Amino acid sequence: MLPESEDDAFGGVYRFSGSWAAFARDSGHPGRIEWRVENRSNVGSSQAPNDLSGAVAAAALNTGFAYSGNFDTDLAVINWTQLFADKRAGLALGRLAFDVYLDPYAFQTFSRAFVNRAFILNPTVATTGIGALGGVAKGFVTDNVWIGGQIYDANATSGDFDWDTVEENEWFGAFEIGWAPAIDRYKTDRIQLTYWSKDEREKAGVEKGDGLALTVSCLVGEKWLPFLRYGHSDGGAGVPAEDAASIGFEYAVRKDQHVALGAGWARPSDKTFEGDLRDEYVIETSYRFQVTPSISLTPDLQLLIDPAQHPEEDRVWVAGVRGIVNL
Repeated sequence: MLPESEDDAFGGVYRFSGSWAAFARDSGHPGRIEWRVENRSNVGSSQAPNDLSGAVAAAALNTGFAYSGNFDTDLAVINWTQLFADKRAGLALGRLAFDVYLDPYAFQTFSRAFVNRAFILNPTVATTGIGALGGVAKGFVTDNVWIGGQIYDANATSGDFDWDTVEENEWFGAFEIGWAPAIDRYKTDRIQLTYWSKDEREKAGVEKGDGLALTVSCLVGEKWLPFLRYGHSDGGAGVPAEDAASIGFEYAVRKDQHVALGAGWARPSDKTFEGDLRDEYVIETSYRFQVTPSISLTPDLQLLIDPAQHPEEDRVWVAGVRGIVNL
């Protein structure tokens, strides 16, 4: 059993965001400024949900991913987004939230169905800070196929507006190609392959790395949204896993109620954790419902199997609830 002092967590994410259409707003090539002020922290004396993963001894499958306790209040996003070709293509330049653009799919958000990293950010894909200086360009080259490329400051730190890291000239980049049955369905119906590469970070002492990620999802009827993800990396760039896969779905019980179920697996990176750790597994389910038009609650239950950094523990249950208020 885990020590009682380590098995509770309480944290929050606070955001003020918006955009201003400053150029050709009624055309097929509008331009806009986007911004987001953000803070992520623990509440009171409790540890942040992100830190709970260490308490349950998970390696790659963080059970409270994104609910950090050390993301200071920051202008996390400030960028110019420009669309082209009747909104079939676009680019974004500035301080960016990389997770919006890198290997994206419907559940790559902690405000929807899941909180475990297995289902949010592929554990085999490298990351950088939210608010990294960079650029992204994507566009449909046919009615069904799109391509895209992106590059970010590899040393950016979430919650820290520091321009000096760019001077280190170390970068994180990715290229993707995807297919959708129609342009207006690509957010839910997609087959997407992403190659990423991250430079060696000399001051941080982290070696370079690269890898591939595959994401497949498809809306079935109006209620079912299943997905499948897989990733492989060389274990470098500080990634949590060398190989990982996840599968699951969300089902619309009603317009304002959704149930989700997912299963994930990961093989932790020997380079990141400096040892031969066992494979980890997770099963997560949640039920999201709207209390009011602006407030939702999502009870969530996870079963972490074989936490890699606790060889004597076979199963750990993690229960929680998320409340979201939109003003």
